[in-house]
Amino acid sequence: MFYEECPAPPGLQPFVTQLWFVRAQPQARYEKILPGPAAHLILNLSDPYRLISPPNISPPKTSPPNISPPKTSAPVKAGDRHLNATEVSTGFYAGLQRSYVISENPAQLFNVGARLTPYGLAAFTSQPPSRFQNRVVDAESIFPGFSELRSHLMDAEPEQAFASLATFLLKHLRPGYPADSRTVKAVETLAEEDVEISVLAAELDISTSTLERIMMRDCGTTAKAYSDVCRFNRIVNQAAALPKGSVPGRELLHLADYYDQPHLIRSFRRFSGFTPSEYLRVVQNYGAEYATFVPLEDIAG
Repeated sequence: MFYEECPAPPGLQPFVTQLWFVRAQPQARYEKILPGPAAHLILNLSDPYRLISPPNISPPKTSPPNISPPKTSAPVKAGDRHLNATEVSTGFYAGLQRSYVISENPAQLFNVGARLTPYGLAAFTSQPPSRFQNRVVDAESIFPGFSELRSHLMDAEPEQAFASLATFLLKHLRPGYPADSRTVKAVETLAEEDVEISVLAAELDISTSTLERIMMRDCGTTAKAYSDVCRFNRIVNQAAALPKGSVPGRELLHLADYYDQPHLIRSFRRFSGFTPSEYLRVVQNYGAEYATFVPLEDIAG
């Protein structure tokens, strides 16, 4: 795998935190992409690949008016079931996710992307961020002309790709759009630690209802929902680094504030589709770098 990233230039911060470049042979035919605390704008420079609706999870809601989803593709057979799939070809935007996504990979992965803060999208479009939560949409719906970068970057080195992507994004910033300091502080705090929403609101000198309102306005999600995703993301990255032979329930309960082992298992299943034991068994075969992009040999489970 070749992976490189760099901080976003000052003109894009705090809305965009990183630009990244990856070229790699997939570890498996499929991968399970677990939810995290950021959104991503991605330019696919490889062959198309497919996003598959997970087993036992309803297909994503229909995209709102004027928002283009990826193209519907032929269903994927998993055991005795046929799962809905959509094709990703060029550019797409993946909003904050509340559950995992399964990707069927091409022979080689080659992507250039930008990592956006939860409130980052609002700096580029007046469309409500809530319209993009738990969705993957065609980037042209939000960033017109994004797919045109593909022809210029097929043979580009990371530095050239980063420069082109940064230039494109800077041109699409809404002039003078301000980041609400309360939203910025709330997002930074929740990404780093477990904190009661009422306590966080008090620290920001606002009411809980005001905090939830500005988080929904700027990020398209509630503070509580964002906190849950952040907590899962922290624990799953810590879990992936556990040594082989760890006892999942006992070890993981020490890593996060879950009431008991059943609570931990329910949360793990909701966000990843795995039990802690299943997750550790898979990720320890590949390494901690696959903590949130988990290789799958099949999706029949």
